[in-house]
Amino acid sequence: MTIRRFVLLIFSLLPVLLIAQTGDRDNYLTFRDTVDVQIEKSRLYIQHHMAPGQTLFGLSRFYGLELDELLYYNPAFKTTGPQIGDTLSIPIPRKSILSYWYPGYKRWKGAPLMYTVRKGETLFQISRRHFNLPLDSLVEYNKLKDTDVQPGTRLFVGWLSTKGVADSVRTFFGHPLWEESYRLRTRYLRLRKVANELEEQGFASRIYSDMSVEDLVVLHDRAEINEILALKNPLNNRIVFARVIGRIPPGTYPPGTVLVASEPVVKLLAVKDQRFFVRVKYLIR
Repeated sequence: MTIRRFVLLIFSLLPVLLIAQTGDRDNYLTFRDTVDVQIEKSRLYIQHHMAPGQTLFGLSRFYGLELDELLYYNPAFKTTGPQIGDTLSIPIPRKSILSYWYPGYKRWKGAPLMYTVRKGETLFQISRRHFNLPLDSLVEYNKLKDTDVQPGTRLFVGWLSTKGVADSVRTFFGHPLWEESYRLRTRYLRLRKVANELEEQGFASRIYSDMSVEDLVVLHDRAEINEILALKNPLNNRIVFARVIGRIPPGTYPPGTVLVASEPVVKLLAVKDQRFFVRVKYLIR
């Protein structure tokens, strides 16, 4: 190969080489990767840049997620899959971060995690609240002279296993909307102590709407607006808690419809039909 052809080959590869990628064709994460971790609403997220040969299904399995979970956090890829270099936001549990070396630990077992300091954050807040890491360890890892830290500073906060996130350290399994259902359940049980609980059953329908409703909400004629309902699918005994946002429009749904549910509610109840049987509990105060 002549020098001229070699130079042309290198320049032809530059666009590929300049694209940020996490892992390679055979691995979703390697010890050579440096992974950015972010905080949003007290949850940790890493930024994964798709590499050639990687798939959404494989990515979800690697990080201990269901495919629906992964797409929930990355809705832009629901209809069109990511391309090489596209960035996906992946939630990870704090327990998946290795904060210390231990005897026998090999460098190739983990990829370093980096956190960028935001305005108003202190080193103590980052160490204890975000990563449960002793302040002196964070100072030592990053060779800091003191505990003053400026916005934009990148800090090393630990390692993420190159084998992915183990099921044993995940704090929640299934679609993330189950977490919202659990929060609503907690409120429902607290309010039930000072209210009367009523029950009904009958047929429910999916919401007819041109707009996609992404929350756990329902239309119901008896419960107060913003009250929480407990919905049970008797075919599989799944129970979902949802919030009332309005009344059932007359003439829009079949006669006798007791409830109209958003798509997320229908999904968590594992319902496939447009019309389905449901048992409902709600509170009257």
